[in-house]
Amino acid sequence: MKKILQIFTLLFLPFLYGQQVSDYQYIYVPEKFSDTEVNKFDLNDLLKLKLKQKKFTVITESKEKWPAELLQNPCHILTAELLNSSNMFKNRLKIEFKDCQTTTISSLEGKSSIKEFEPGMRDALEDAAKKVPVSMPVEKSMVTEKVEPAKIKQKSETVKKDLPLVSESKNIKVVPAPKEGATAGQKAEVYSNGTLSVNRIFLANGEFILVHPNNSVLYATFKPSTKKDVYRVQLADETATLGYFENGEIIVELVNSDGSFRKEVFSKK
Repeated sequence: MKKILQIFTLLFLPFLYGQQVSDYQYIYVPEKFSDTEVNKFDLNDLLKLKLKQKKFTVITESKEKWPAELLQNPCHILTAELLNSSNMFKNRLKIEFKDCQTTTISSLEGKSSIKEFEPGMRDALEDAAKKVPVSMPVEKSMVTEKVEPAKIKQKSETVKKDLPLVSESKNIKVVPAPKEGATAGQKAEVYSNGTLSVNRIFLANGEFILVHPNNSVLYATFKPSTKKDVYRVQLADETATLGYFENGEIIVELVNSDGSFRKEVFSKK
């Protein structure tokens, strides 16, 4: 029974928590996109440049020429597509990221006020690329054993009881008090950015969350990346970003309206 639950957990955790583009290292950019209208504007090189700036490894070769790692684990790579979503008033472009099951896990739209098609589409791609998160890959496990559909609901309820949960009401997330032992003997630490105080609550596997001390409303969830003291951060509004420790302070990178980043610095009190 324990083995079945472990298999089920590996199979369905991506659906319980959702996949993110930042979880991946590799992105495949095809020579030609499925939207033939987009192919007129030669946007491949610009897209590849923008993805590399976000720390992704861009793959352009056909699947037969992929590295051995990706041939053995094709679900470790996303496919990028560009779609023309323009209307009569603005040039618009979407970047879609699809997983190995051809499921779209993210669709980011950019727009431009430039009326000419080619410069307008390039400008729209620049705008959409600002919304692409930085690559912070996580280890992925491949599971091929099947689970009977009739048992999925029952197993899901069992697994969810053992997972750390964040309850949600519309866009406000409230974190229940951790059970005894859930923080591995560590007490919550208090941090402040000068105007906002938050409690740092430790979870399992190196994860922690920042919550408001008075009402336990979630500020952000931190999951370790492959680099020491660097974390994949999901804010309360589900925006994915980067966080890290620097001189004992927690730094969270937040996106400005123009696509640039600013630092939110939390010091320990």
